[in-house]
Amino acid sequence: MSEFGPNYSSRPVLRIDMAALKYNYNSLAKRVGPKTHVAAAVKADAYGLGAERISKALYGAGCRNFFVATSGEGKDVRAAIGDNASIYVLNGAAPRDLTLFFGSNLKPVINSMTQAHMWMDAIKNVKSPPFSALHIDTGINRLGFPSEEFQKFIKNKSLQEKIQFDLIMSHLACAPDQENPYNKQQLDAFKRAAAALTMKPMSLANSAGIYLGKQYHFQMVRPGIALYGGYATDNPAQEDVKPVVSLMAPVLQIRRLKKGDSLGYNATFTAENDMTVAIVGAGYADGIPVSASSGAGGGVNQATMQNKRVSVIGRVSMDLTALDVTPLKKTPRLGDWAEFFGSNLQDDAASAQTLNYELLIRLSHRARREYR
Repeated sequence: MSEFGPNYSSRPVLRIDMAALKYNYNSLAKRVGPKTHVAAAVKADAYGLGAERISKALYGAGCRNFFVATSGEGKDVRAAIGDNASIYVLNGAAPRDLTLFFGSNLKPVINSMTQAHMWMDAIKNVKSPPFSALHIDTGINRLGFPSEEFQKFIKNKSLQEKIQFDLIMSHLACAPDQENPYNKQQLDAFKRAAAALTMKPMSLANSAGIYLGKQYHFQMVRPGIALYGGYATDNPAQEDVKPVVSLMAPVLQIRRLKKGDSLGYNATFTAENDMTVAIVGAGYADGIPVSASSGAGGGVNQATMQNKRVSVIGRVSMDLTALDVTPLKKTPRLGDWAEFFGSNLQDDAASAQTLNYELLIRLSHRARREYR
């Protein structure tokens, strides 16, 4: 048997399962029912998976509303999906970004009186300007109209008409925990606020919010992590999503450590017994966090080889990660793949003391991307 695996390459590969992506979209659409639109959060390069390809696939699955964080992201998504969809920019409009809003027909999410007045002035002399969305803060205390500002906005009917909003939205703070009373408090606050405005479509639920029930769905939900195969709630058993992304790292070298040998930067790992180690070609430059290093304070971080879980040992470096492959029946060959994330995304995130969201957005463009 050759010591080289098939199609041997030293470059990591990011495998993105487009069928799983569409399955997740359809699963969420089925859960919320035909009266609620399923929008897609494709900010941060679609959580690291490639906004243009992901947006195009979701458009093909029937999605017609997209959310990004910045106007630059919106421009890229517009180029990918064409004109027959709404793209909302969560951070809102700013003076230096106006040409992108007008040129790519992007809808700013208005988060404050300052943004409302700025948008009103910007569109005064624009023929057929984009609509906007109105974001009311109901308790997360990030972006969105604070209570005092919102009361002023309610009284300013002229401003309301001139900014031409077609969506009223807010954002949940504690949705993963279904028993948290803050969810109901925010729901009630959102209903009260929206009742003071001209009736428009409403949107409150993110991925986790979808699982809080019909009363949170309104006319639009805005999933992100659930589309990409990540669990959003504290009760994953209720979530019907398939894994979308796997980071595949090729084996570059097999090492035989003797008892007492150390490995990696700062010699943080010392072999307690003789062992076989695979050095794989992916590290924190590719999205494997340093916190996945052995002894970093979390759980035992692992990858998958030969359908078995193998442990990360030593410190994750920029380009390389070491795996204990001693338990495997066959010693891996050069070029064989070690899989990170995939169906173990949640476990990998927990072991690295981070979120599944963060693991995805850490993914770099150095890996070759395979959209399957």
